[in-house]
Amino acid sequence: MKLRIDGREAPVRVQAARRYRQRLVGLIGRRHLATDQALWIPACRSIHMFFMRFAIDAVFLDGEGRVLSVRAGIRPWRTATVWRARSVLELAAGAAATLGIKENSHVQIVADAAVGGGA
Repeated sequence: MKLRIDGREAPVRVQAARRYRQRLVGLIGRRHLATDQALWIPACRSIHMFFMRFAIDAVFLDGEGRVLSVRAGIRPWRTATVWRARSVLELAAGAAATLGIKENSHVQIVADAAVGGGA
């Protein structure tokens, strides 16, 4: 999947964690997250960094993809919660700022076929 921020395509590949095991494990076990990778967790308002090896940026989104909060550089063994969030986008530490993601930005996660085309 691809990522759009305020209508522009971002150079990031998004993996969705929809199944229980994907959501439970998330990024645990990885040594790093590349700046062009992201993990999207739908139906989520809270994340944990237990057993993680690296820091991440967490972007909390409402039901329409509006950014409610950007938690930059969350380190291992921490948690983050935004009660109004409906999903969370996890990015490499520093990527949110590099991509220009901030509160009230609009984020879309779209299937590859839908990017760049369509009526």
